[in-house]
Amino acid sequence: MPEWRSGDDWDAHYRAQSFWLDAVPGRLDPRPSLTGDTTADVAIIGAGYTGLWTAWYLKQHAPHLDVALLEAEIAGFGASGRNGGWCSAYLAGLAHWAADPATREGAVTLQREMVAAVDEVGRVSCLAGFDCHYDKSGHVSLAMNAHQLRREHQEQALWRSLGFGDEDIRILEPQALDRRLRVNGVLGGGFMAHCATIQPAILARGLAKAVVARGVRLFERSPVREWKDGEVLTPGGRLRAGVVLLATEAFTGTLKGFSRRIAPVHSTMIVTGRLSPEALEATGLRRRFGWGDGRHRVTYGQLTRDGRIAFGARGRYYWGSRLRTRFEAGDPVFTTVRGELDRLFPALRDTPVTHAWGGPMGIARTLRPAVVFDPECGAGWAGGYLGDGVGAANLAGRTLADLVLDRDTPRRRTPWVNPPGLTAPPGRAWEPEPLRWLGFNALYSAMGRADAAEAAGRRSADRWNWLMEKMLP
Repeated sequence: MPEWRSGDDWDAHYRAQSFWLDAVPGRLDPRPSLTGDTTADVAIIGAGYTGLWTAWYLKQHAPHLDVALLEAEIAGFGASGRNGGWCSAYLAGLAHWAADPATREGAVTLQREMVAAVDEVGRVSCLAGFDCHYDKSGHVSLAMNAHQLRREHQEQALWRSLGFGDEDIRILEPQALDRRLRVNGVLGGGFMAHCATIQPAILARGLAKAVVARGVRLFERSPVREWKDGEVLTPGGRLRAGVVLLATEAFTGTLKGFSRRIAPVHSTMIVTGRLSPEALEATGLRRRFGWGDGRHRVTYGQLTRDGRIAFGARGRYYWGSRLRTRFEAGDPVFTTVRGELDRLFPALRDTPVTHAWGGPMGIARTLRPAVVFDPECGAGWAGGYLGDGVGAANLAGRTLADLVLDRDTPRRRTPWVNPPGLTAPPGRAWEPEPLRWLGFNALYSAMGRADAAEAAGRRSADRWNWLMEKMLP
């Protein structure tokens, strides 16, 4: 961690992390760090969405609780300040739980809770008095070839099997799709109503201010190096708490003994300058949908409130679970992301890119997100969202608060809560290197080969898709 510098330096340092942080009103100076010894009823490690939402709901249901938040940098520094800005009802793992008769009923409840979470984010942002550019215009998915269209129909079938109808999700024919998003060569796609686009860093920073106003103690620039038996150690001090909750997602490996618990996989993003009227007309975007195509190497985009395109793609896993929070502007990965944007919208080729950045998201070894709490040892965690964390973190925060306070709610009886084989702190570990690096990069290569084969209409696409199903069921 760098030595303390002037306030101007810190503000510029954090603004350089992403377009979203750069556009946050006011200054980004860190709050005071933890110094000396102190105690709390509940300690939360990590001031991203999961930690902030958990603190919000703990104070909502139990205002008397002394809640302390510990953050290694500033609130919103991680994925909460770098993501694509979709707050959606999508959640990894639902197909798995829906297919199992033992968890099917819980999967239906979980999906309905995720739908409610999208509205809850908008409600709380209004209640707390900050404008995170919330716009619930829905999500548009693009199918550029027959394989992608088949996967879109499979997604629709899953939602139908869980009791959702056309008002929630539906197939779009090319003509209907063209009225929302103008992309050459599209075969069709889908529309999902339960998705809002947001300015993600404003959401994180607004939540941080709101929980502090409710009495939460937020210590920034206080990286936790070790946690055991209700005692949390930072370079400047020690915090003892009856309950300790881990909300570090992709940064979990920075804690002693946790290096293989959550694997960080990186995404990269670009933002264009403000689109000219002609360029905006060429995209067909008249509303702020979240959108992306059906590639295995996922792409995602939105039209920002001030008329830019924010666009990203899933990236790499680095040896030893290395974390990258800074990318050079000339990094070749951004050429790839820009190429994907130009492929979808050739008319934007002359529109400059003003910001480019990247950062990690967390993947649990089960390949599904989880919310875990053990009341006997007073420890819990949530994470492993696989890129769906904006909406999922809200639901996870509400659920962790329910578990800590022993509130009897339907959320507690969903299959991502205390799933078999997981403990607090995160249980199942990833394989050691080089197996972890080989596995992730083999999968990444297979995704690229499958995408290329699908786009070219080659028969080998089926073989690559079979292989990926074996690697990533």
